[in-house]
Amino acid sequence: MNRVTKAALFGGAIFAAGIARADGTYIIYGPNAAASSYSGGYNWENGSATQDFRTALDSPYNFGKFEHYDTVDTRIITREFGSVNLSLYHDADCIISPWWWDNDVANSAGSFAAYRISYMFQHGTDLILISDSPYVDAIGDYLGVPTQYGSGTVAISGAGFPFDGPFGTAASPTLAYSVGYLNPADVTGTGGEVLATDGSGRPVVAFWEQDAFSPGSGKMIIVTDVNSFTTAADFGAMNDNAKFALNIVAFMLDDDTKPGGADCDRNGVLNVDDIDCFVDSFLNGEL
Repeated sequence: MNRVTKAALFGGAIFAAGIARADGTYIIYGPNAAASSYSGGYNWENGSATQDFRTALDSPYNFGKFEHYDTVDTRIITREFGSVNLSLYHDADCIISPWWWDNDVANSAGSFAAYRISYMFQHGTDLILISDSPYVDAIGDYLGVPTQYGSGTVAISGAGFPFDGPFGTAASPTLAYSVGYLNPADVTGTGGEVLATDGSGRPVVAFWEQDAFSPGSGKMIIVTDVNSFTTAADFGAMNDNAKFALNIVAFMLDDDTKPGGADCDRNGVLNVDDIDCFVDSFLNGEL
């Protein structure tokens, strides 16, 4: 079936779906300095390593309606929390764990913080977990996807999300310094997919689509290195790591990313290739 026919038959249907949260807001919460007292420069509230990333997320030039200059229409607001409570449950679209020591999760963010965040995730809240070692993986560990001790710097690459998206192509972002890895069986056994591996073929980036972990669950991304989003990323020059980090967040905003959704090929761009993807998925019995 050629593209003209596909477009005539399915173009209206696929693009009518649109992108959820367009013209809305998406609130990302991370632990404040008191709740992550051992995080140093990687704490979400005022860490020297995380602030450029937060600034890039809060910028209306990147996320939000700012005349013709924004890259993604949805407005992002970043905030901090001191404890995992009912207010956080109602307010957070996403929780990020940038480098959160397990003991702080257990002792500084309220009782049963990992359990409560797991509950939120399984009821629709998205998670971005940047877990580069077994002592900063409390949430992933609780969900059955712990981080293992890995090795040093590794460059990763791939096709599609998150290497290609609205912020450009990240040909070879770098995971730097202490880089952990995930057990592939843990990823696939909980409904996730491996997006990138290290030189030994071990997963270092994994993704869970909405409803994949459990019915009603949000999206989850695990990256086993905090420096990939922070010290290795230059958000002014938009190097590969900056594109990689922002493409990941942009993809988390889209509710319609399953086969047949508006962004069917999951590259962060709506175009005729999505019609091809939609039709192929339909013909292959995936819808």
